Amino acid sequence: MMRFSGQVVTGALALALMASSAGFAQSSDQELRNEIEALKKGQEQIRKDLQEIKKLIQAQPRAAAAPSGPNVKGKVFDLGDNPTLGEQTAKVTLVE
Repeated sequence: MMRFSGQVVTGALALALMASSAGFAQSSDQELRNEIEALKKGQEQIRKDLQEIKKLIQAQPRAAAAPSGPNVKGKVFDLGDNPTLGEQTAKVTLVE
């Protein structure tokens, strides 16, 4: 998640720099400081949004595990007179 956040911030900074690169030579120090401050505020807002998303994800109940069938390990089933294939002493039997 932090990697994604870093990419978003880097992208926002790059976009802001590209958009204002033409005016950098003519911008005063105060304008540059204002732009940097605006970028910092935007970055902080992105961080807050990311934290809120993390909290929402963590607050969601985990999906319950799929119910498994009954535990039949070691059980013996009487198939009666139903037709079977294979040896009667086989360790595994498939029943349809």
